[in-house]
Amino acid sequence: MKTNIERFIFTIIGIFLFQNTFCQENYLLGYIITLKGDTLHGYIDYRNWERNPDKIFFKEKLSDEKTNYTPIEIKEFGVLDEIYESAIIETEISPDNTKDLETSKELKVTIDTTFLQSIIRGSKCLYFYINKLGKPQFYIKKDSSYELLVYKKYLKDQDGKTGIAENRKFLGQLAIYFQDCPDVQSKLKDTKYSQKSIENLFYYYYNCTHSEVAFQKKTPKTSIEVGILAGLSITSLDFGGEAFPYIVNSDYQPSVNFSTGLFLDLILPRNQGKWSICNEIAISSYKTTGRFNAYEDENHYKITNTTIGNSYLKINNMFRYKHPIKGIFINLNAGFSMGYVINESNYKREESKYYTIVRVEEGKALDEMRKYELGYILGLGFKLKKYSFEIRFEKGNGMSEYLNLKSITNRYFFLLGYKF
Repeated sequence: MKTNIERFIFTIIGIFLFQNTFCQENYLLGYIITLKGDTLHGYIDYRNWERNPDKIFFKEKLSDEKTNYTPIEIKEFGVLDEIYESAIIETEISPDNTKDLETSKELKVTIDTTFLQSIIRGSKCLYFYINKLGKPQFYIKKDSSYELLVYKKYLKDQDGKTGIAENRKFLGQLAIYFQDCPDVQSKLKDTKYSQKSIENLFYYYYNCTHSEVAFQKKTPKTSIEVGILAGLSITSLDFGGEAFPYIVNSDYQPSVNFSTGLFLDLILPRNQGKWSICNEIAISSYKTTGRFNAYEDENHYKITNTTIGNSYLKINNMFRYKHPIKGIFINLNAGFSMGYVINESNYKREESKYYTIVRVEEGKALDEMRKYELGYILGLGFKLKKYSFEIRFEKGNGMSEYLNLKSITNRYFFLLGYKF
């Protein structure tokens, strides 16, 4: 049953991701500018693109058939607060990961035809592009051409040591671009190759020259949702191994308990806020009893009763995907949990009889119990406005510290949530 539930949740996640990638349409009001300069208003299939699109779908009316446009077929398109211009550009393709860096500061350049995203428009323009290698790059516009702002990390030997150096030619390019405002030069030394830093330099220039920004795309920000969770947990224990037969062979019943916690959701920008990183701090517990009979006859037996339980302060970290269906969001979660024991139940009562001798011993079921538990989480639920409900499965590595005693905890949570 546990395996079937895990498979079911994985299957649902796969179906929703496939549908989101290949099937979902999202037509919003927008426009395109043709190669002749005509502006056509209509609807664009908006995907809140994480990377610059290489094609778009457009309808003048929602009832029309969609038309596919590439950068060589239109000059520009706009939807919501985003504007993209068709451009043939140079893009830098050197590796950017530290372990793959080259020893030359010279660029490796190739030509791309794409939709450049407008970040700032006016007398001076800034554009953004993520190339096929996932490298973010920035461009300025001179007359009708787009100039790549040059930046590259590379390895450099100095005094027998190898370190990371930077080709920051973009600072010189910007110094020339903003030469009619001498005060900008003092700001260049603090400018980094990032959208926020370069944007700030542009805004300083516009204030310096008292000119107006015709358009500006606000930097997408991570939003936060905070709330409370409460519900029931059902915990079952599985043991295996050759040692501790009074535990391995006991039939521990599932433990039903109350669970509660707080959540903080970091809603990632782009992709219409469908992806988030969910962080939780929660209290979870279980307590169960088992009985093992080593019985030969009425004069010779051993009965062992055990009570095992833990209360945990848990930290859960998950990726969450939410899929909209007519005002309701279906939530899919996957991640990891870590629990620290804040209260322990660890008891054994052993009653043995050998003819007329009856002995009762009490003590710990296990001399050592693990103080922390690691596990993974799968969850499926829905959200309506500020309220949510989720069914969650969690598998942990249990409480056994012994190599010859394997322990697994399987938990099912039924959780109600409220966003503040």
